[in-house]
Amino acid sequence: MPSLIDKIGGPEAAMGVLIPAVELFYKKLLSDDEVSGYFDGVDTEKIKKKQVEFLAYVFGGPAKYTGKDIAEAHKKLIEERGLNEYHFDVVAGHFHDTLVELECPSEIVEEADAILLTSRPIFERKPPEDDPLGRALAEIERIRNEQEHDIDKLTHSLERVFEKSSEEDMEIIRSGLRMRGSGIVEFLDEFRHQHLPNKTDA
Repeated sequence: MPSLIDKIGGPEAAMGVLIPAVELFYKKLLSDDEVSGYFDGVDTEKIKKKQVEFLAYVFGGPAKYTGKDIAEAHKKLIEERGLNEYHFDVVAGHFHDTLVELECPSEIVEEADAILLTSRPIFERKPPEDDPLGRALAEIERIRNEQEHDIDKLTHSLERVFEKSSEEDMEIIRSGLRMRGSGIVEFLDEFRHQHLPNKTDA
């Protein structure tokens, strides 16, 4: 199943979309009183550069990403300044509008929206009980940090997450995991090749 980067036209073509998209996206954010205050004292040029790199990684590009994941990057704002799901929805709306204004195909816009939405539970003041991606991530991180993997338990957890997923859903899951931490997808691919050979890659 092609990644979103592939659908845009590959890494080089994607940069031609992501760079102007991030510029317009941050123009919208900085002019919106609902969220602009969260950028006070922040080097927005540095953030924009990192955002391009992050989106290229999340959308399936080949380059590694060494910056903070989305939870770590917003942890202080959530805990100390009240960033929550309302602000997430404002930001997500600007992200959607940016892609529409740049005349991205509707298929690209819909998939990008779906990928971004996977991170919404991070910002919710009362996280919903049903965050399957979050639960799968927690299990993956636990297993990664153990010297001896509980293969049966992790295999069962992954099968619950993936058994009802279409190929398109799998790409959204894959990108959602990338948003939550570098290296997770690579670990998952290796694990699934070894222990779930009849399943497609995450």
